[in-house]
Amino acid sequence: MKDYGSIPKVLAEFVGRECIGFKKYDGSQIRSEWSRKKGWHKWATRGHLFDKTDVTFGCAIDAFSSQDLVAKAIVDNYPKVESAVAFMEFVGPHSFAGIHDPVVLKVEHNDPKKLILFDVNVHKRGLVSPEDFVNIFRHCCSAEVLYQGKLTEEFIKDVREGKYPADEGLVCKGLLKPDNLHSRWQCKIKTWDYLKRIQKFFGTGYKGYWE
Repeated sequence: MKDYGSIPKVLAEFVGRECIGFKKYDGSQIRSEWSRKKGWHKWATRGHLFDKTDVTFGCAIDAFSSQDLVAKAIVDNYPKVESAVAFMEFVGPHSFAGIHDPVVLKVEHNDPKKLILFDVNVHKRGLVSPEDFVNIFRHCCSAEVLYQGKLTEEFIKDVREGKYPADEGLVCKGLLKPDNLHSRWQCKIKTWDYLKRIQKFFGTGYKGYWE
């Protein structure tokens, strides 16, 4: 099953380009593979495949409330495609830095958990364009769009300072060439408040949770 990889921080070459800014959800990356013959039949985190018996992530399978909507959107918009991979964020109301255990988080509970769709890879086509993702999958419990426009230094500063409704930050996506899906780029911008939170929680080990 295709993996997603890490989202880089802002690079100088991205500044000035048109982008769509999506809310970044503070959870764990989950991916699921769909095929016309088997439906949603394979599940994985960044590091391992899992099923419903997995102590931490098994509940994610039933939490995929929009699976029928996502499958229909794929079939309707890519009628010849045999398979696709949905990339989602697994998150509870108190999830933080990929931690979901209420004991570790020192909260009473961390339910209900949900899956937020943030990207789709279509077999032999690759990741859909940011515009297509919004147009095709916006009704599928997908990542909220918080910005559309150029990636400017002022916008980056505003994200850092928490002027957008996103505790962790934003993920910005665009195309280097409008007619070339393979020229897709993306970057993440996290807030200064999130930096303070991970520094307090992880101490000197916070860098692994920053950009």
